[in-house]
Amino acid sequence: MSGMKLHAFFPAQPAPTLDFAPAAMTLDADARFALEVTVDIGGVVAFEPVLRAFVRRPNDHRHLAGRDTHQDGLLLPWLPQGRWRFRLEGNAALTPGPYELGVSVGDLDGAYAERLLPFAIERAAHGEPVASLRFDADADTRARLAALSWNGGLDDWFNRHFCHAAKTIAEQFLRNAPQLRGRILDIGAGDGITDLGIFLRYQPEQLVAVDIVDYMQRLPDVARRSGLPLAGLPERMQLHRGTCEAMPFVDGYFDLVLSWGSVEHVKGGYRRTLDEVWRVLKPGGLFFVNPGLYYSAFGSHLGEFSTDPHLHLKVGEDALRAIVMGSEPRRMDRSGFDAPREEYWRFYKELNRIRIADFERELRSYGYEIVRGALRTSEVVEYDAALQPYSLVDLAVEDAYYTLRKPEK
Repeated sequence: MSGMKLHAFFPAQPAPTLDFAPAAMTLDADARFALEVTVDIGGVVAFEPVLRAFVRRPNDHRHLAGRDTHQDGLLLPWLPQGRWRFRLEGNAALTPGPYELGVSVGDLDGAYAERLLPFAIERAAHGEPVASLRFDADADTRARLAALSWNGGLDDWFNRHFCHAAKTIAEQFLRNAPQLRGRILDIGAGDGITDLGIFLRYQPEQLVAVDIVDYMQRLPDVARRSGLPLAGLPERMQLHRGTCEAMPFVDGYFDLVLSWGSVEHVKGGYRRTLDEVWRVLKPGGLFFVNPGLYYSAFGSHLGEFSTDPHLHLKVGEDALRAIVMGSEPRRMDRSGFDAPREEYWRFYKELNRIRIADFERELRSYGYEIVRGALRTSEVVEYDAALQPYSLVDLAVEDAYYTLRKPEK
């Protein structure tokens, strides 16, 4: 039996196909059944695929079991290219008559392809009529799923950036804006994992990642180790190695500029970088920025050396350097990238000491319109003598997020 293609599962990627095996449905003496469901992912990845199932009478859209919502199906964060086999088990102890079983594959927006399989109940079941459905993966699929990075949750570096950060930027702060399908610039792109998540979801016209380091060259290998079959960087996703303070792009070239945790790292100050962002952003374009806040609990970026909040504000520079250079960090997962202690110290010394009020004032001075924003704060700040000179706002705000629009005129 051939599969049925989905329409527009996500842009520019082949839609998954769905197949049944066997083609006929047989119930046992207790009105139970099992059905093999095969999903083929033809593109690099399908995001948030949902398998749904329901039982109903023919030509009657009232479902006796299951619903066309992902809460009642099998929802996965993403599936890479390949064939995936699942098993649908059910109980159809219903009153006698004709019925149909429906199985679909789709996404969270409800775009799905549906296959219907008719069956009949010949005799009444004992007790109350009941229908129940449950999806599971076969042994091979279960083992392959267990190897994918999303099983590690937010503790997995690849998953945290490919799924969480990319979705947070695109859905929460940009609200799936049309600029995501235009020309995108990411300044301080680092390893490029977040950019890859955005690119594969939205298939923009172009995504340019700028950084003074070339960590992004490792991205295909990092992706493959995380279960994503990426042979190389996508053609329209380009790395430009260089400074963000003088970029080789014409005025008004980009529809969207991104900066997640990068402006604090621009050596010698970030004002020229903000000037360049304003220059290359189209009128009407969007700028998403998340500045690293120096005075926050771990604004030193040295949290792997100490769990003491605001340590960099409590001890002198010599003492802080001794901690960094004299101890082994409790390294977090960074998809295989580990910096030596000397680099940690250099990163710290180059940090721009950003305060949220000052940064917002600078953004407003360009003429941006604030579209939306958010703060993430500490619940409580424990002051001591060393923290007395600092504002509670500076100490308590962990993160600030801005979506800005450059006016049309």
